[in-house]
Amino acid sequence: MNEWSTEELALLWRHNNAKVAELTGRSIEEVEARRLQANYERNNWHEFDPERGS
Repeated sequence: MNEWSTEELALLWRHNNAKVAELTGRSIEEVEARRLQANYERNNWHEFDPERGS
């Protein structure tokens, strides 16, 4: 997966996955994966992951 620019990341907060894929030329799978990563980071999900034993 190529690096995401600041502008591309901003699109994640304004548009759905299909629109982001259309605007960026990235695959829908790549957009879904990046959105999941962004949510994981923003919401600190790693702190609440029961499989990590935290």
